[in-house]
Amino acid sequence: MKILLEYIGQNYMTLMLITGLIVVLISNKRVKIEGMKYMWAIIIIVFVLSICEYTEYWCDKYHKPVWILYVKSAITYNLYPLLLILELYLVAPVKHKKLLLLPYLVTVTLVISDLFGTHFVYSYGADHSFKGGTISFVPALILCFYIIQLMHYSLYLIVQHEYTKGMIVIFMSFTSLITILLEYWDIITKHTTEVAALEILIYYFYLAAIQHSRVQQELHESQLELERQTNELLMAQIQPHFINNSLMAIQARCIDYPEVYDSIRNFSIYLRSNFDNIGNTHHITFEQELKNIKAYLTLEKMNFGDRLTVEYDIESDDFFLPALTIEPLVENAVRHGIAARENGGVLQIIQRDDEDGITIDVRDIGSGRLNLTERQEKRKGIGMANVRARLAAGGKGRLELIQEENGCLARVTLNNVVYATDEEEGTR
Repeated sequence: MKILLEYIGQNYMTLMLITGLIVVLISNKRVKIEGMKYMWAIIIIVFVLSICEYTEYWCDKYHKPVWILYVKSAITYNLYPLLLILELYLVAPVKHKKLLLLPYLVTVTLVISDLFGTHFVYSYGADHSFKGGTISFVPALILCFYIIQLMHYSLYLIVQHEYTKGMIVIFMSFTSLITILLEYWDIITKHTTEVAALEILIYYFYLAAIQHSRVQQELHESQLELERQTNELLMAQIQPHFINNSLMAIQARCIDYPEVYDSIRNFSIYLRSNFDNIGNTHHITFEQELKNIKAYLTLEKMNFGDRLTVEYDIESDDFFLPALTIEPLVENAVRHGIAARENGGVLQIIQRDDEDGITIDVRDIGSGRLNLTERQEKRKGIGMANVRARLAAGGKGRLELIQEENGCLARVTLNNVVYATDEEEGTR
């Protein structure tokens, strides 16, 4: 019991980190995270290393035979590089894993030979004093080799714009290198296992975060697919061609009433654009989206009169974007920004070409007190979520909502923009 308490006291932090990681792994065993087998192997190695560290103290205190120290050192020298190899397997896509073991075999050969009295790497005196061998630096160099491999991979990740993973691997390699050097120079002692346990715990939480993000993306895509199928079913039921043909027939009878004639035409444009684009995964030009928006706003102007003022500031409209990206933002701005104000307000639609892509701002500037019900807030949130989903699919862009003093700014930023002129040249 005394020996156990001494062991726990000397390795308390290491054991706590290992225990925490084991609890997390067992709790999330249903989550399929890549590299779990390497994590379990690393946990076992760290645990064995903590026992080896205590063994040296135990031999000195209780005057145990010196051969135990030789066995302990052989195990330690073999496990440290193996720990780094497993970390490499865990974080890096190592293609030739067997080749990576060749330097490790050199360490294994040297330290095992010292069990038979060669004293290449280490030896012990009768008083348990440790002595470095003639080539004791070789295992240290091999450890540095594996750490350099980790650093090389971290730089590769950063070049590939995987900044988060790259920084975590840099942290793992840097802390391993510093710890090994400080241990080698006897500046610190018995911290290697703690550092190794901490590194693997941090990396696990990174992998868990990546897995969670992947599951959320898959769930999001499945929701989009379900929404698309639902919309297609609804479209099949309401027979859009019949509605459009009926509107055109009614419009023809109203030619002597210009205001009614134009209103029906705009309503037909609005309906047709929504019929065509609900569930549509293809892109349309901003010119077409803008045409639909103008038809919608012309209809709303009839309802709000002077309470709705629309301002356009457009640099270009010959680029593609997901259908129904800007129109829902305009509708939200009118319904929940302008209509909810006592005195109405101004709606601004601003488009700019930037070096990194295209930005489209939809800003409502209200006048008077804002009256927005809880139901309206909920509907507004659904509209914004749908736009975010369209932009997130395939990484087409992002939506930002910026609350301003007298209204709200919805900013869409489009990435990897394709222009209509570019597509026409590609088809020639």
